[in-house]
Amino acid sequence: MTYFSIVMTSVLFVLWAIVCWRMIVPLTVRRSTKIVLAVGLFIALVIYYVTRAVVREEGLPVEIHDTLRWVGYLSLGFISLTIPFLFVKEVVQLGGRIVTSKRRPVDGARRAFLHNAGNAVVMAAVLPTMSLSVKEAFATPLVKQNVLRIAGLHSDLEGLRIVQISDLHVGSILDGKWLNALMVQVEALRPDVFVLTGDAIDGRVSRVGKELDALLKFEAPLGNFFVTGNHEFYSGVEGWVEQLRALNFTVLNNEHTLVRKGEGKLLMAGVWDYHGERFGEQYVSDPFAAKAGAPEHDLSILLAHQPKSIFEASKAKFDIQLSGHTHGGQYFPWTYAVHLFQPYVKGMHYVDGSMLYVSTGTGFWGPPMRLTVPPEVTVHTVTGIRA
Repeated sequence: MTYFSIVMTSVLFVLWAIVCWRMIVPLTVRRSTKIVLAVGLFIALVIYYVTRAVVREEGLPVEIHDTLRWVGYLSLGFISLTIPFLFVKEVVQLGGRIVTSKRRPVDGARRAFLHNAGNAVVMAAVLPTMSLSVKEAFATPLVKQNVLRIAGLHSDLEGLRIVQISDLHVGSILDGKWLNALMVQVEALRPDVFVLTGDAIDGRVSRVGKELDALLKFEAPLGNFFVTGNHEFYSGVEGWVEQLRALNFTVLNNEHTLVRKGEGKLLMAGVWDYHGERFGEQYVSDPFAAKAGAPEHDLSILLAHQPKSIFEASKAKFDIQLSGHTHGGQYFPWTYAVHLFQPYVKGMHYVDGSMLYVSTGTGFWGPPMRLTVPPEVTVHTVTGIRA
């Protein structure tokens, strides 16, 4: 078991214990019913880890596999939404008890009623929120228009269109049918350059590879480009590098290539995932290596899955970095919690002379839920700064 798995298991066990203590134990039902509810929730959360274990395995019947994924991921979404709503309810009720206790004591029966009534309100908030979040996760990705303003831009690069998708996570719940619809959307945007900034999949090539065949539907005039995310490393990174090459993507692993549009010269570069070195020294993420020996160019773009690469990218004097990874937090409360771990979460940023754009992702990971951060396809239009 990895360090990440140990931490996640411990956190989920604590959350399960809190829900049991504050929501299941106080119920005015038979003890056997409480046990069934507590054990049922525990099993649902364990299924999440079973899902993580079997998602990369072959031979499991599709119906069972899909059921495990849905039950596991939705139970994770349920408990992660319940805890913050429950926290708010506990604070409100604690405040109420402090105020009313000064006026008149509250008997045990009334306190139990108010406690369970508050829990009912929590459920009345959590379940519709989950429903809306699932609906938003499967909505047609929003097309976001972003302008990249470059001083002294070569005239032949004026109006260059780069379409970016990121964090598809095909193979977890999303599949080839979903990707096919996405690629129809991408083709209609008519990009000059098409980029996929990591986490294309969840699963090994042997199981998920065919699901990505829809990527063959479109090849941009100036090229399709890909860089690895952390999930490619979880699922056999070398296999996925070769698979994306077979799908007509130029995979940039600490390397670059020169693209010409008329007389304009565009340097496209990419790095391994920010934490690639954890899987071997040969996978260290190095923006300087990605630019080393670069020919003369008018504009440089670095593809880096994680936004944190921007600090080295700016030192390497890249004009632009395109990233993903954060999902914008994906859904409440992670839309706030993600800021504790990531310096840049979504949209445009300017860092020491370089521009950074962070996509909120086109798919989703884990619970099939998004809230206030819809899936996106980004159209970057390059334009010069007028005097």
